Amino acid sequence: MDSNEKVKEMICNYEKQINEFRSSVNTKSIWLFLATLGCWGVEQIWIQNFAFFITFIFFTYQIHSKIEDKRSFNKIENDIKKVINTELDGDTQKARLYDLSEIKRRKHSIIPIIRSSFILSLSFIFFFFTVLHFANQ
Repeated sequence: MDSNEKVKEMICNYEKQINEFRSSVNTKSIWLFLATLGCWGVEQIWIQNFAFFITFIFFTYQIHSKIEDKRSFNKIENDIKKVINTELDGDTQKARLYDLSEIKRRKHSIIPIIRSSFILSLSFIFFFFTVLHFANQ
């Protein structure tokens, strides 16, 4: 496999990883919503606050435990850029950098993130307002 094909595969895997992460987060967010509802049933305020904290920790663990590549998306992107800049040149280099920038434009902007992770957004909004509600009591 030549360098250009290797870089194309890295870029495809990167985009696939973003899509899989967002899908997984949406699925796991349903549990955040249900666990937050369960915290409403706890009557003692200190236990309830502890339950919210544990819910958040469990949710964060669930998301990160299933990720195969523990690097951040920015780190993965920077690693791909390094490979592009060291192993490719000319028009091929520009084409692969453009491919990478298109993924960033389509996948990292706030609107695409909200669209692809709407269940996460709603669950976190509910969690946040629930915590605020109980903090003000």
